[in-house]
Amino acid sequence: MKRSIVISAAAVALAAAAACGGSAKTPAARPAPAPSTDAAPAGGRAKAVDLSTAEGVLEASLAAQGGRERMGKVKAMRQLGTFRIPQMGMKGAMTSLSSAPRNSMLLIELPGIGNIRQGVSGDVAWEVSPLTGARVITGDERAQLLRESTFNGELIWKQLYPKAELAGEVEFAGKPAVKVVLTAADGDVQTRYLAKDTLLPLGVQTVARTQMGQVPVEVEVSDWREVGGIKYPHRMQRKEGPQTIEVVIDKIELDPKLDPDAFAVPPEIQALAKPVK
Repeated sequence: MKRSIVISAAAVALAAAAACGGSAKTPAARPAPAPSTDAAPAGGRAKAVDLSTAEGVLEASLAAQGGRERMGKVKAMRQLGTFRIPQMGMKGAMTSLSSAPRNSMLLIELPGIGNIRQGVSGDVAWEVSPLTGARVITGDERAQLLRESTFNGELIWKQLYPKAELAGEVEFAGKPAVKVVLTAADGDVQTRYLAKDTLLPLGVQTVARTQMGQVPVEVEVSDWREVGGIKYPHRMQRKEGPQTIEVVIDKIELDPKLDPDAFAVPPEIQALAKPVK
């Protein structure tokens, strides 16, 4: 669900570990989810759409967010905001850059700890942190990150997730929701929840593939606002294991002028052995 910042389980674990001096195992209570300020899309939900199938629901959701045509015209994005791990009192600036077809760069700046950078440059997935140094992301972790980093991936959801199933109506984040289960060709499953009234995404559940193993993840998105005629969430809460992270987006720029080297593979990554796919 590339409507929000892509933050991998590894990046969260690194931030938590750095804050704990190398240990991310101290559990803490999760804060209550922030109240949602989602509003119904202008004109209400799309009419004459078959909502009895997963495809119909997903396509109606795209229409509620701004429509395929308008969304498809956007080729790059810059998001600026704040990254927090409330249990640890951590807070820092966050910058996310992304562009078609599949380039991304996430920078988390943590005072007193350092910068965590993670990116996808074409087919190369990488990470650089003050705790572990430079790392080329490989295997199942890489496959998942490449899929999640696909720009406007929601527009080609059929290619990314060949199997889609409508799984009824449930409650998610305290709201009535429509549940859709997507399965990728490699078996990776992503369960999406869409608000029953607006069909705007409420969140997603998945299992993050990391170098430490598989980690259940739940992401909630809210505070949808219009930018350039398209609705984007401005608040994200991600829960995995004992950790909860919060991201608040202050500014979204569509098709900004990006540095030609914005997605270049860092020298420390280039110095490593050829990435294993």
